[in-house]
Amino acid sequence: MEEFRSLYLRLCKENSIDPQDSILARLEKQTLDNGVLDLSNHTLELSTCAVLSKLFAYDLPVIAIILSDCMLSEECTKQLLSGLAKNTVVKELDLRGNNLRRMGAEALGNFLKNNHTIESLALEWNALGIWEVSFAAFCDGLAANTSLQKLDLRNNQIDHAAAQELALAIRNNSTLRKLDLGWNNAGLVGGRALADALQKNRSVNEIRITGNNIPKDIVSAIETSTLCNDDRAQLTTSTLNKTKTLNQEIEFLKSEKKKQMINFMDDIEMTRSQLDATNKDSANKISHLQQALEERKAALNALRAKLDMCEASLTISNQKSADQNALLELCRKDNQELVKSYDTQISREREDHKKEKELLQQSLEQTQDNLSAAEGKIIDLERKCKFQNDQILLLKETITQAKSEHRIALAAADERLATERRRLHMELKEMEDINNQEKMKLHSDMASSLKQADDKVERTKLSKDTLENEIAELKAKFAQERLDHDDSIRLLRKQLKDEEKFQTDQLQEKMRSMTSDKADLQKRVSNLSLELSETQANKTASDAQLEGMRRTIDGLQKVLSNKDDETDDKIAKVKKDFEKRITYFEEETSKMGNLREKVVCLETRLAEQAAANRETIGEREKTIERLSGIIRTMESNAAIAREDEAKRAALLQSAICSYLQGVKSGPPSSPIKL
Repeated sequence: MEEFRSLYLRLCKENSIDPQDSILARLEKQTLDNGVLDLSNHTLELSTCAVLSKLFAYDLPVIAIILSDCMLSEECTKQLLSGLAKNTVVKELDLRGNNLRRMGAEALGNFLKNNHTIESLALEWNALGIWEVSFAAFCDGLAANTSLQKLDLRNNQIDHAAAQELALAIRNNSTLRKLDLGWNNAGLVGGRALADALQKNRSVNEIRITGNNIPKDIVSAIETSTLCNDDRAQLTTSTLNKTKTLNQEIEFLKSEKKKQMINFMDDIEMTRSQLDATNKDSANKISHLQQALEERKAALNALRAKLDMCEASLTISNQKSADQNALLELCRKDNQELVKSYDTQISREREDHKKEKELLQQSLEQTQDNLSAAEGKIIDLERKCKFQNDQILLLKETITQAKSEHRIALAAADERLATERRRLHMELKEMEDINNQEKMKLHSDMASSLKQADDKVERTKLSKDTLENEIAELKAKFAQERLDHDDSIRLLRKQLKDEEKFQTDQLQEKMRSMTSDKADLQKRVSNLSLELSETQANKTASDAQLEGMRRTIDGLQKVLSNKDDETDDKIAKVKKDFEKRITYFEEETSKMGNLREKVVCLETRLAEQAAANRETIGEREKTIERLSGIIRTMESNAAIAREDEAKRAALLQSAICSYLQGVKSGPPSSPIKL
């Protein structure tokens, strides 16, 4: 409010205008926390209105302006509305009780033509409908406006001609939702014009026409048209919400599917890296074994050389031939036994490696299952945390709403006290003026007048004391209510803090247990990786396994692509079905509207021919009852069809969700099967 007040003073200085004291006092008391500028019950001068029009041209943080009971002149209203026409922030304007007439109606028409942000306009207790030309200009502005949703025209002396102009404006307007025409004089002609306009308008869903001398049949026709508009708006909003939720679910499922594919590809890459590491280890071990065999071959070659030397020595020495032959036989036997023992050791090692590999694969599958279960638990805990945070936010919003309501009640009470104090001051001033006049007129009866004045002063003092006591009691009550409200807010905060602490402790304990389980699983995985690193496998078997894994990965990718195509086709089919159903509902609503229009036409014809054809009234009433029964049956059938469609939509949603959950659960299980 300081910014608004400073701008007001600056503009007054620039235009060399003295600021109005009452407005300054009101601006000092008010705050713009709620975005409401209240200048009601203040007589605004022409100079102040000129300054305020320049102020309203700025986009200040003011959403609602209240100028009720300000006794604005025609020039003042014209200046204020010319400034508000340039504003793009104000959404609510209250001009009740200002006795607006010809120029005011024209200024309002120009304002509605130029401003496209106003949503609520209150014009109660004015005289806009007296001059037809000016009210026609107002109706032209209403027809051209594209933002107004609520219009209050009670007690504006609107006759049948003005009602016809207003009906034309309503027929061309497509944004107005609520219209109040109570306590005017629209009459039969104006009521028919409004009924015809509302049959073609599909936006107005609430209208008040009490006290307009309109027949009951026309009132019922207007109410039926507004009910049709309300049903149509509810249907459109429900269909839009359903389509939005379905699109969100489909996008969420697509994102989850992409995440699952990414995780699946990461798992495949991890398995590939592990297999590469095992292949490298096996290749290193095979190279070591080959080196050992080469060393043994070299030893055998050395032994063979020795045998050759022995054979050469046999030719030289015949005496030692027998001994050398025996030694050679013994060496050969030892070599054969060594070869056999090495072969048995190699076969045993191969079998042990196969068993260890199978055990390691089983342990890997178990660890993967445990990790998937732990991830599911973590996801559930995160969802619970989100739900609890949403509940906490809702409670905080309720607390803030209660605080704002309490502040509004306190501001209203303060305003009431100020008005009462002003009224008391005015009464005291009036009493003093009366006493002075009586003293000037009645000098002869001074004694009696003095006594009467003393009595009146005592009465005023007594009334003043009583009013001060009432004010003190009201202040005490407000203080007690404020204390009770603060205590309740403190208790709610304590409860929320206790619940948050309890929930956080539980979540911390669960997270600790999960972290401990995760650490155990990581230890197991590290142990398994060490065991895998120590395993020995043949190079040919690992190559074959790699080729098989690659083939299975290609097959899985093909299957996943086929499933993606199938899901896209099903989603497109579901969208087509929903579009067909929406068109079917729209056709049914149009049929219902046509039937209701026919019923209204029949009722009006019956009302016009009631004086001339009394004998045919019974037959027509029977036909009306039949038609109303048909309409009721049609409405019941439409309601049943809506319920069936809603059930079918829910079944389709559940089927889609179950299918997509099956698709979700499919990809992660594939690496385990592999």
